[in-house]
Amino acid sequence: MKERLSRRRLFRAKMRRLEEACNGERCALVRRDSVEWAAHFPGLAFYADFEAEEYVLVVPKMDLSAVREWPVPEEVEVVERDRAGDLRPARVSDSDRAPKHVPCYRLKVSDRVQNVKLSKTKEEVEVIQELVRITEDVMRSLIPAEGRSESEVAGELARTSVEIGAKPAFDPIVGYDEGAGVPHHHPDPRRREWDHVMLVDFGLKCVYCTDVTRTVCARDGDAVPVLETVCEALEEALDELKAGVNPKEIEERVRKEMEDEFQDFEFPHSLGHHVGVAVHEGRLTGELPEGAVITVEPALYSERFGVRVEEMAVVRRDGCEVLTNLPREWVV
Repeated sequence: MKERLSRRRLFRAKMRRLEEACNGERCALVRRDSVEWAAHFPGLAFYADFEAEEYVLVVPKMDLSAVREWPVPEEVEVVERDRAGDLRPARVSDSDRAPKHVPCYRLKVSDRVQNVKLSKTKEEVEVIQELVRITEDVMRSLIPAEGRSESEVAGELARTSVEIGAKPAFDPIVGYDEGAGVPHHHPDPRRREWDHVMLVDFGLKCVYCTDVTRTVCARDGDAVPVLETVCEALEEALDELKAGVNPKEIEERVRKEMEDEFQDFEFPHSLGHHVGVAVHEGRLTGELPEGAVITVEPALYSERFGVRVEEMAVVRRDGCEVLTNLPREWVV
């Protein structure tokens, strides 16, 4: 994965998009996720002089050795904070904090610079797709759990993440029955068995992030019809989401449809979110940009159990390209 991240064409494709967003003017990124997006290391600042093809990552002195362990593109020079003053002043940034880290003229803080991360290049999508495949392999190896507590399964997910050279994108969520009815459930070491459902929400981070949820249902249990309804809502949303569409309109409709069918259940959160170097890179509000990588995660929760199915997808002009391949209606 690190070799794929360090490929020149991935970095060059992102710099072309950034240059376009900055109208060719020198740029300083200082938001942590922006710096990591550009240089693959969460340093203090990333400086780009597009005309001179000069790219610099600014880090604290103590991180100079750590950078060598990350897939920083070879085109990027790494300097400690004290040397950043040698750079020519930037004109565009993603934050008004930029002058604290690199020289700047009168600064233009541009939303275009911040938002350029949302629309992924072909190369970025390829990296995320590979990370999704690894995420699903990890989940397949642990689902369904037999005789293991929620905490044990969550711990195995985290441990396996480190063993394969990544880390969890967030604390894994594992919930059995009542636990699955809490959207951000904290795994319980005492709960070892489930009667209705096992819900697992897991993602990896290796510069970019993944976020995938599956709910496994007992074949003869009450949860199967709920799972079917959630999967129908998911399919409906994926059929309608595309570049230029406002997801909130779809979210409100599928919420009403699901809650009308199962009146003891609720869908209290959003339909999904953007994913990139941060697992929650942005909310699904406004018109979706082409090339955005998003999650789509309809759900229904009650005091007895909850069901959530979460896919990752790329927003295209004429629809969504789904990146995930695990079975949606997972019944055992």
